[in-house]
Amino acid sequence: MAGMSALARAGGAALAACLLAACHGGGDTPGANPGTAGQQFIVTPGNIGFVAANNTGSPTPPSRSVTATVSGPTSGTLFARLVVTGDAVDIANSSVQVLNATQARVTIRPVSPTSLAVGNHASVITLIVCDTDPACSGPQIGGSPATINVAYQVGPPTPPPESLAPSVGAASVAGNVVLRGTGFASVTSVSFGGTPAVDFTAMSDTEIRATYPALAAGTFGISLTSGLGPVAFGQSLTLVPAGTLAAATLAYPTPPQNMRGLAFDPVTQTLFVGVGLSTPTNNQVASYTFAAGAWQLTQSPTVQNLRNLALSLDRSRLVALTDTSILELSPASLVMQATTAPANVNTTVPDATLKGIVVTNDGQALITSSSPTSTGQHWLYTVAGPAAPHTITGPFNSYTFPQTGGPDNGTRAVLVQGGAAQPIQQYNAFTGQIGQITPTLVALSHSHPVTGRVENINLPEFDRDGTRMLVAAFNGGTFHAVYDANFAELGRVPSSDLVGTTAVTTAAYAISPDATRAFILQIGTGVCRVRAFDIRTPPGAGAQYQEVTTTGFPINITPTCPSSAITTPTRILLNPPGDTLFIAGDLSIRVVRLP
Repeated sequence: MAGMSALARAGGAALAACLLAACHGGGDTPGANPGTAGQQFIVTPGNIGFVAANNTGSPTPPSRSVTATVSGPTSGTLFARLVVTGDAVDIANSSVQVLNATQARVTIRPVSPTSLAVGNHASVITLIVCDTDPACSGPQIGGSPATINVAYQVGPPTPPPESLAPSVGAASVAGNVVLRGTGFASVTSVSFGGTPAVDFTAMSDTEIRATYPALAAGTFGISLTSGLGPVAFGQSLTLVPAGTLAAATLAYPTPPQNMRGLAFDPVTQTLFVGVGLSTPTNNQVASYTFAAGAWQLTQSPTVQNLRNLALSLDRSRLVALTDTSILELSPASLVMQATTAPANVNTTVPDATLKGIVVTNDGQALITSSSPTSTGQHWLYTVAGPAAPHTITGPFNSYTFPQTGGPDNGTRAVLVQGGAAQPIQQYNAFTGQIGQITPTLVALSHSHPVTGRVENINLPEFDRDGTRMLVAAFNGGTFHAVYDANFAELGRVPSSDLVGTTAVTTAAYAISPDATRAFILQIGTGVCRVRAFDIRTPPGAGAQYQEVTTTGFPINITPTCPSSAITTPTRILLNPPGDTLFIAGDLSIRVVRLP
């Protein structure tokens, strides 16, 4: 057994132990993808919850254990490193122990509730495995690192609005979801349309994390039961099949100056695109629906001074940002349902405008502003629950050219700033108001091609579960890097390249829902292509992931490149099955089927 070295609690801790032939590649939870060379690394459970009645007289909850199991061929001496962030885990008194040649056990001990405020607290543990050195400073084994989410509820819960995220997944593939509500601590079973969950954990009285099995396409009611009977939960999971969308080039209703937001509803098969025009008061939201085998532009109403847009988690609202207001539109009709304005978007900085939006699973949306001459701020806007849609909390801290993003499960929102390298900021939906936005240990600047611009260029992009983040960064040089859930760099994809003698630059990027691939759009004179990289086996910080070179890659999308330059906003989204890319730029929207 090896003990953890204690570091500052606000920061994190690292534990290195030699797991002799005991740790190999794999994933985070049941249903994870196998690593390379037949190796598979699985941790179970991948989620841990602790509860204390109060922070004055309650004893410390007992420790919990996570088992790391390895299958596949083994060779040489293998190492593991455990990294812990957040305030829920007692770093000094947690440990890892090798049990035998194929198993290790991580013991997780919570901190005393007397050291915490009443409310929700959280930690994230990443278990990193390699066969290079005790620090695992080089390439990792396929599937590493694994993520263990730790939640800690101290005192009575504050129920969030009921939610399910993601509410849509891929048919015939197991997947993970996060349930938010109340009365969850006593839940003893979770089922999807009558089929039991593969695994579930009551993280607290207000959150459950569950894995559903591979199911056919359809809509599945979620049933929760306890020893006292059913537990109320009204959300349903919808699974959509692969192979239903056709490739296409979609024209804008009016030739735009830039693209201002992108969202996709996989149930109605509707793509929402913000259209930024040379006269901003004429900006539009365009919706394209795939029906009867073809894409059709269904609506394109004017939304004056549109800046960005996002779908609510239940897909019932399209939330749009203008320069100074938050609008809620009906996704079906694009008719405005409500408008709300933060009182002080640009009262202190006259040129500030609203900019970024990330919807989280606590019923909030994190909204940021930006300014070419000063720093922006952030607000929390209530999207779901009895108070919706008119509650705004803020403003809070100021940020320099913030770029925001978050995973489909709504667990967090991440903010990366421009200018000089600064700590990445994060909003945790489980801890909510306790933490607001807190700094992480990793400092960098997002790489923005035009200094002082407020458009959403080079946002942080995530897989469905939030275990991997891809962002364009600057810290001594420009690079595009993939990070784990604790913001450790795992590897890189190209920022630029040569096609013959033609220079090409990465203009947009995305991660597949299952965290197996990263996709980049590269453009240059006469060149426009999509490249794919296998991100299951991390090569190490500063090293490039292996490119996917199977038939069909790279994908040549000339002559109808969706973007004219890297200086205009370009976004890539994937559908839940991960077989279709939506690429929107200032010239057109491309729907690209993957090989």
